[in-house]
Amino acid sequence: MSALTKNVQWIASSMLLCAVCCVLCAPCEAGNRIVAVVNEEIITEWDVHVRMSALLEDGEVPPADPEQASAFRQAVLDRLVEERLIIQEAKRLGLTVEPEEVAERVQALRREFAPKERFEQMLREAQLTEEQLKTKLREQLLMQRAIDGQVRATITVSPAELQQARASAPPAEASPSHDKEEVLAAHLLIRVSEERPVEEARQLIDQLAQRLLAGEAFESLARVYSEGPHAEEGGRLGWVKPEEMLPELAAALSTLPPGQISKPIQSALGFHLVKVLDRRQTSPEDSPDDQEAVHRRLYQQKFSGAMRAWLHTLKRGAYIQVMDE
Repeated sequence: MSALTKNVQWIASSMLLCAVCCVLCAPCEAGNRIVAVVNEEIITEWDVHVRMSALLEDGEVPPADPEQASAFRQAVLDRLVEERLIIQEAKRLGLTVEPEEVAERVQALRREFAPKERFEQMLREAQLTEEQLKTKLREQLLMQRAIDGQVRATITVSPAELQQARASAPPAEASPSHDKEEVLAAHLLIRVSEERPVEEARQLIDQLAQRLLAGEAFESLARVYSEGPHAEEGGRLGWVKPEEMLPELAAALSTLPPGQISKPIQSALGFHLVKVLDRRQTSPEDSPDDQEAVHRRLYQQKFSGAMRAWLHTLKRGAYIQVMDE
């Protein structure tokens, strides 16, 4: 895609977003309007607009109506609030990022977007100055270190847990060649919680299912709305064995043809949508990988729960005010 074409597409996306903003709330020229306060920091309408524009540029389909646009905006705002809390906690813990680390990241981006004109175009499309880019990179490193120290460092998968998970997994139906089937899958999760009761979660998952039927990309919606551990990757789980997944998901993963998306599935966690991207057969000699796959699944489950609990603790100890539109 040429730089001109990409820039035109970004402008079109921004125009669509501005139209949505005008329908939903205050005019977009009021970009400095405060939409949330997180302890002593503010989030403005412009912050939300920039993040939404970035998602549109990354392939997110513009919302089709004001109701979808409102849900999209709320999901983005929620993510921004959580990021502010994580960065604040990182600073409270005394975590730091050296200027050299940020400079290395900038240089890596310069190499990726060489020559200089392409790097500058990337900044324009991201609506960032180079100094703002450095700030964003520094904040990403701070968040990563806080999550590593406060969440990942607390997670272990013991040999006993691994053995129990492998023993309790339902046996796969043996084919004549004793092969097992793996599925390349993507997953979108809407959790049920105190903040989002069952009916509200059900309504949201139904709306997302309708948007998928209308042709929107699963990966784009998962990146914005999913509360699963793979949201940032567009919900992609990689290659999995259906019998190693939640029982409620296993049936759909076992029967859906490639390219198809399940209907909403309810579990103890909330509501799920899964998409089968591809299938393959694995032979018995691949079985040593089973242990790694089970370990990865247990780790991701623990990480998701620990991350959710940590964010809940940060929110309970913070002053958060979201302004009415």
